[in-house]
Amino acid sequence: MDLLAAALLLVAGLAAGFLEGVFVMGGGLVLVPVLLFYARSVPISSLVATHVAMGTSLLVSAFLSGAQAWNYRRSGHLIVRGVLFIAPAGIAGAFLGSAVAAGLEGTSLRNIFAFTLLVAAVRLFSGRRKQGKEQEPNLAPGPLLGTGLLLGLLSSLSGVGGALVAVPLLYSYMHIPLRKATGTTSAAIALTAAAGAAAYLIRGWGSEFLPAGMHGFIDWQAAVPLVLGAVPGVLVGVRLETKADTRTFRNVYAVILLVVMLRLFF
Repeated sequence: MDLLAAALLLVAGLAAGFLEGVFVMGGGLVLVPVLLFYARSVPISSLVATHVAMGTSLLVSAFLSGAQAWNYRRSGHLIVRGVLFIAPAGIAGAFLGSAVAAGLEGTSLRNIFAFTLLVAAVRLFSGRRKQGKEQEPNLAPGPLLGTGLLLGLLSSLSGVGGALVAVPLLYSYMHIPLRKATGTTSAAIALTAAAGAAAYLIRGWGSEFLPAGMHGFIDWQAAVPLVLGAVPGVLVGVRLETKADTRTFRNVYAVILLVVMLRLFF
């Protein structure tokens, strides 16, 4: 990899981390399109380029969400009991999703990701709901396990972390305060994304469509600069989210996601 490509990936990682920190769902939504574009510059077959983009995105998301969870843990916005139930179910969902993804064509995976972009854009346009009167959190095992399973499935099938599903469920249906829902989800995603990346690595090991030197559906050369940018980016984004009014930025970001979605579909 030349220095220009590494620098561009570093900037892309910084942007992905920043958006994840601000909107709690920006990382994978940026990483997957960037990696799909990057795949055109390296000798990866189009038959597995999407799989490599998904696997690499999950690996980066594991580091990104880990940094985010660490930040929320420091401020007391992380429920350990929630992580203990969500993460194992998420890991199971991630391996199940990777098994399904391995049997799908790249076009099908891109369509799933494009639909995920549509849902994310709608959420951004609708805006983040304000905290209402705080209710007693529901930390029953069943709902937490179900949330984890959905989180893992979405992670593996779309390459995003899964906060798009988990945070609204924890907040709206389990009455967990928004920041605690975000912090808990981040910790669970760090573990789930790591498991999903491992599953993509295993599923792609020995694939005849991968270039020499690449083992499994993860591009390690691309992952390193992305991680180096994403980790500081998410820490900056989390701090901005707590202080700034990001409504205009939110709408612009939603429009960008819609444009990318249309490009993937057509």
